[in-house]
Amino acid sequence: MLYSSIGHYALILGLLISFFIFFFSIKNFNDNQILDNKIINFSFLQLFLVLISFLGLILSFVYSDFSNETVFNNSHTTKPLFYKISGTWGNHEGSLLLWLLVLNIFIFLFLIKSKNQLKKYRILTVLFQQIIIIGFFVFLLSSSNPFNYIFPAPKEGLGLNPILQDPALAIHPPILYLGYVGSSIIFSSALAATVLKYVTKTWAIHIKKWILVSWIFLTLGILLGSIWAYYELGWGGFWFWDPVENVSLMPWLALTTLLHCILVLEKRSTLQSWVIILSITTFTLSMCGTFLVRSGILNSVHTFASDPQRGLFILTFLFVLISISLFIFFVFHKNSQQNSILFSLVSKETSILINNWLMMYFLSVVLIGTVYPIFLQVISTEQISVGPPFYHKLIVPFLIPFLIFMAIGPKLNWIKSEIKKKKNLVILFVISILISYLILKNLRAK
Repeated sequence: MLYSSIGHYALILGLLISFFIFFFSIKNFNDNQILDNKIINFSFLQLFLVLISFLGLILSFVYSDFSNETVFNNSHTTKPLFYKISGTWGNHEGSLLLWLLVLNIFIFLFLIKSKNQLKKYRILTVLFQQIIIIGFFVFLLSSSNPFNYIFPAPKEGLGLNPILQDPALAIHPPILYLGYVGSSIIFSSALAATVLKYVTKTWAIHIKKWILVSWIFLTLGILLGSIWAYYELGWGGFWFWDPVENVSLMPWLALTTLLHCILVLEKRSTLQSWVIILSITTFTLSMCGTFLVRSGILNSVHTFASDPQRGLFILTFLFVLISISLFIFFVFHKNSQQNSILFSLVSKETSILINNWLMMYFLSVVLIGTVYPIFLQVISTEQISVGPPFYHKLIVPFLIPFLIFMAIGPKLNWIKSEIKKKKNLVILFVISILISYLILKNLRAK
């Protein structure tokens, strides 16, 4: 009970710190000197408090404190220590506390690593990130508190789902969340840069490393989840198209596209609109995944069985974030024609742009396949499941042109490429098309 009490009050203090950060950020916004140390100090203090809260929950699991409702529902005395610790984030409340911890880690690291950036840009990024942090603080304390008490305390807990007691799945959520929540700093940074008209080469160089870190962790998280699903659930094919797995695939597609766009912005100062929209889209899809997994409207072995009230809170919060994002984009982003940079049809920029549209098509297919059954059930009470045939018919035919442009693009020059100088590339392209055709024909014959 001691660790749960410490964790609970640390969360309350962390929420209060958010308002102090807001106050000092707004107070120092128009001051042209260096960033106020109070903002950095309070960010560190907030991170420390959330870390204390998270450690309090871990210790409650380790010592089997069944007076804590979260521990009672997800642990028991005979469970190995490794799974007691991993049980901390193997549930709705604990996973959201992990979300909050990662949010604080990223904003604190951002403040430390962005000392050479504009002060107003850093402060605005902090303000946008704090809006997200406050939303999760309120969500945790109001309807998803991981420190709710049970009195009298039971002598034994209910335990963790045996399917989830697996090494790959134990480390899967923290790594996946580093990718998911890492997109929040990209989101906040993009909004701040848009407001200040700072979407430039300098900003692209700065934010690229955050995009890369988020992409790496999200990729590793999806990979670990896939490995677990193959030997535990009996996956078939290259992807099982489970709805919960799809909600992690969608932000990965957006983030991969964003990574390509930020390289173009860094080199050529173009595709600014793509970068802003994809930064917003990536985090929005991460939040959508959180809503779908925790609202109880998706049926999967690794959803959290939560009440609709929690899903409604996330949906409302998501609507607020999207509204703020769209307002900032349409009001502050002025993509004038005179500042646009033209490039040839045969260039690296064009190949990346084509790849972007194909990636957005794949993302749309996955989104429709995941969400359509939900809307159909709401409208007509008819229940359907969208399986592999739907995705294969709509995605596989477009994979061939996608792979072609993915292979040719890196060989092209920026701005303009001379086709005459790429004779070898054209010959290899024709040969590869013929080989692909023969392989497909042979597979169909079998």
